[in-house]
Amino acid sequence: MAILKWLDQNIEKMLVSMLLAAIVLLIFANVIMRYVMNASLSWGEELTLWFFVWFVWLAVSYAFQNREHVRITVLRDLLSERVRLYADIVIDLLVLAFLVMLTIECVKLIMLPFVASQNSVVLGLPIPILYASAPVGAALSSIRVVQNLIRTVRTISAHKT
Repeated sequence: MAILKWLDQNIEKMLVSMLLAAIVLLIFANVIMRYVMNASLSWGEELTLWFFVWFVWLAVSYAFQNREHVRITVLRDLLSERVRLYADIVIDLLVLAFLVMLTIECVKLIMLPFVASQNSVVLGLPIPILYASAPVGAALSSIRVVQNLIRTVRTISAHKT
């Protein structure tokens, strides 16, 4: 149980940190190769792109976990705390519906024969691995939105008593 709790609290942070470190190292190595040795890593740019795409989708989930997405709160700030909590529930439900639809549609896209059969140009890796970042990120984000919904409902329940 302690392992699941740790994973719940840290999985996106750990993966995003590792991907960002790998991106920095790859770019650094490619710059050194290009300007010191006059030869760049042919696969470095493509791998950096793949890591960056996965980084972005996992970072989206991490931002949902911490409720740190950019939002416009002008109208929300005018509401009372109780109404604000109900508005948060409506917004979270709309976001959840979008994320679930996004996950489903991305999986459908990945399963199309012309996508499933593609490989990347330089690395020769299957393109569905790259495309899988979207449904994985959206599914993880959905879990985080559900967790936020549960917290909000508990807050409302605590205010009633």
